[in-house]
Amino acid sequence: MSFKALAAALKKQWIAERTRCQSCGMPVIYDKKYRAGSDYCSYCHDGNSFVKDMRLADMRARVKGLLENRKAPALVRFYMHWRLATLRRWRKSAGLR
Repeated sequence: MSFKALAAALKKQWIAERTRCQSCGMPVIYDKKYRAGSDYCSYCHDGNSFVKDMRLADMRARVKGLLENRKAPALVRFYMHWRLATLRRWRKSAGLR
């Protein structure tokens, strides 16, 4: 892999990491219905309210199932389990600021 290709891949990942849905953690660049300026993807928020009323444990179970269906590596599943608690929707319930 060339340096330019590696730099481009890292830049794309950095942007994806900075622009995650603040509920499910999905990079919003993959949401075809994403509204610019929103903190949430269209799967979690309809513009007025959250689509489903759930707890952090419910979202973790949902994300875990999606990642297992996509055969994501165990490290990715662990990372997302941890990462969800840091997202805006869940910070207070996880005891974070």
